Amino acid sequence: MKLFSFDAETNGLYGEVWAIGAVVLDEQGELVTQFSGQLDPSIVTDPWVREHIVPVVDLVRYETRSILLNKFWDFWMEHKEGAICLADFGAPVEAGLFRECVKFDAEARMWEGPYPMHELGTALLLNGIEVDVNRREMTGRDDLVQHDPVDDAIAAALCWQKAVSL
Repeated sequence: MKLFSFDAETNGLYGEVWAIGAVVLDEQGELVTQFSGQLDPSIVTDPWVREHIVPVVDLVRYETRSILLNKFWDFWMEHKEGAICLADFGAPVEAGLFRECVKFDAEARMWEGPYPMHELGTALLLNGIEVDVNRREMTGRDDLVQHDPVDDAIAAALCWQKAVSL
């Protein structure tokens, strides 16, 4: 079964989404396709995010938040069929991303979000693996940059495949 893994960056833990990365991996863990997008990082005001995340995020730029969220939604709709939807830790950021996407057209989108949205953290816990394990070390992928949304989505997907095959 294919994996749809995604990661979002927000302006603080409960702030607005400003960057999104999503990947689709096949059953062998090979990248099929990806989505990436961000807004101008000058909108980020949270000090921790400005220091730790903004410097490593360099994705396709979108002019407005609505364009970014709707492009992500289109990517989701194109690849959701037959996919396991995965977030590293889905709340509050990634669950909030889907909530914001649905708000653009609640009548049409209400039943199109992920069901269920799985979490890597839960899979790790249930398999006796420390939930804060270094994802790059677990997958042997030191090339993945922590806090880059695309790389974080890849790392989560590869860790998921490893954890559920134990």
